Amino acid sequence: MRPDLIALLLVSTILIALIPPADAAGPPEHANASSRAIEAVKEVLNRGPADAPGQNKDKETADTATPGAGIWPAILVLVLIVGGSAILARRLKKREPDAYRTVVSRPSGFPPELADRYEGVTFIGRGGLGEVFSARRRDDGQMVAVKVPLARDEVTGRAFMNEMRFLEDLNHPNILAVHSVNILPVPFVEMEYLPRTLNDLDKPLPTGTAARIVAGIAAGLAFAHEKGIVHLDIKPGNILLTEDLTPRIADWGMGRLVEAGRDTGVTGYTLAYAAPEQIAPERYGRPDARTDIYQTGAIFYELVAGRPPFAGENLAGLAEAILNDRPMPPPAFDRIILRCLEKDPANRYQSARELLDAIQAAIDGGGGT
Repeated sequence: MRPDLIALLLVSTILIALIPPADAAGPPEHANASSRAIEAVKEVLNRGPADAPGQNKDKETADTATPGAGIWPAILVLVLIVGGSAILARRLKKREPDAYRTVVSRPSGFPPELADRYEGVTFIGRGGLGEVFSARRRDDGQMVAVKVPLARDEVTGRAFMNEMRFLEDLNHPNILAVHSVNILPVPFVEMEYLPRTLNDLDKPLPTGTAARIVAGIAAGLAFAHEKGIVHLDIKPGNILLTEDLTPRIADWGMGRLVEAGRDTGVTGYTLAYAAPEQIAPERYGRPDARTDIYQTGAIFYELVAGRPPFAGENLAGLAEAILNDRPMPPPAFDRIILRCLEKDPANRYQSARELLDAIQAAIDGGGGT
């Protein structure tokens, strides 16, 4: 405790002991003791009414002191106690954040079991299955992204484990790199950290830049599809960017293994980029690799037109437009984009590799419009 607080509490204790009893007329020795103690307090505080006019410290006059002479110590004690309590409360309040800062910094949701691995943890975002945090590795100081399950229930855990298995096989320049996958001490994935996504770019983009980005997305999807993995949630927020705008596909939590025909147990989509079969599977069939192609076309449209292909006054209106309306032709790469956005999956490109070849041919041949 600080010395000034010690002195304050000491003085308060002395004065409390010196407050005269309710019947102020006590034995003469009590009055003398009070006068001497007050003189000592005067020296400590450099103030006080001990030498006030008319006050006599002699034993003979102490016995005849007026009943009000003992009021000022009580007032002073009250002031000291209140003031000391306020100072102490302020200091304790100031210490509270410091106490938390001495512990490893981790925002709400970041598992305390990982505190000895990472520092400088910052929440980035939340996906369908997990939360993502940026963090600095303690052993080498490298910035990474750490993904942990959004909840610890059986369904989420099973889906998260599926995503972890996907990520172990997805080593491609256009897919977000994974450094490590582990289930101990808690399930988590450590990935490369890229601070920008397609959401951070001003749109529309130059047609060449847009085509190069979408070609990278198609290349990453082609690699995943050839391994039997579909994404099902391709959107600007899931496309991370390097410094030279190389796209990296992230967040495979909604994906599934096509050949095994097994879902993750969690389904979902982002409506603005959803394919018709995700909204009305009874009409258009089950989502598959061609769903990723539709969503890639929706991103391509936004990059060259500056807005998504469909809009609505509300969610119901947007869903209705996706199911029934034809989008306005975009200002560039319209043939490729509109084929990606066909309602019937059978009328789209049937593989991401086919889409990639079409984009590359358009770039090489100058057929962007």
